[in-house]
Amino acid sequence: MRRYLLAAAALAAIATPAAARDGSPYVGIEAGLLFPKDGDIEVEQPGEDFDTNRSIDFNRGRDIDIIGGYDFGAFRIEGELAFKRTRADEVEFEDAEEGTIRELGNPRVRVRSIMANALLDFGDPEGIGFYAGAGIGRARGKAEGDRDSAFAFQGIAGVRAAVSPNIDLGLKYRFFRTGQLRFNQDFDFGDGQTFPVGIDTRFRSHSLLASLIFNFGAAEVLAPPPPPPPPPPPAVIEAPPATQTCPDGTVVLATEVCPPPPPPPPPPAQGERG
Repeated sequence: MRRYLLAAAALAAIATPAAARDGSPYVGIEAGLLFPKDGDIEVEQPGEDFDTNRSIDFNRGRDIDIIGGYDFGAFRIEGELAFKRTRADEVEFEDAEEGTIRELGNPRVRVRSIMANALLDFGDPEGIGFYAGAGIGRARGKAEGDRDSAFAFQGIAGVRAAVSPNIDLGLKYRFFRTGQLRFNQDFDFGDGQTFPVGIDTRFRSHSLLASLIFNFGAAEVLAPPPPPPPPPPPAVIEAPPATQTCPDGTVVLATEVCPPPPPPPPPPAQGERG
């Protein structure tokens, strides 16, 4: 019977899915390649008649973020602090009167963002799982010496694989976009003249990131059921105690003393003589 109970407990433990990550917090770090999209720009240059090519090209860059959140099961909420860095190709301006081309150089562009993400989980939390969602927050861009901030949003999709009860490795895709950013710069076009230029643009990018996630929840180990109690000992049938029959017919234990016999009756009384 005990073997059958232990076997049933083992089968139940195998058939029941573990939920190490459900209902637990997690933190992680992600890093990878940044693929900025060409940006449309609007240029303001007081007192000069310049036409811009209306776009700015970016080189491939780097994207790093730190995340932390809580896994509710099929739904996760997390905070994200991200750092993006790239360099723009030369921005060209055409002098409408002279027909000459002037370049702004290769400005470095950095974008920091803090986002709140809502994600849906699919698949096996103890094997391979998929997730997708969106985020909204605030971004701060820096181009050379000027900075500006704007609201930002992003779309996220990824895959995770559990390599231990607490560690996940994954691959993540992210599309990121900011609102309008304005940078005011003083550019030297190489002829000794410095011009103040205002550039309005939105930063958009695609990112492909490798993820390392630590989950604080641990897999719940099902304890085997306690063994059944041992069977009661067999009942012991005791032999009846030894008895003895007393002279008066009473039966007592053999270890007891028979009651004494009753005293003899008194002799009959003799009659008086006359």
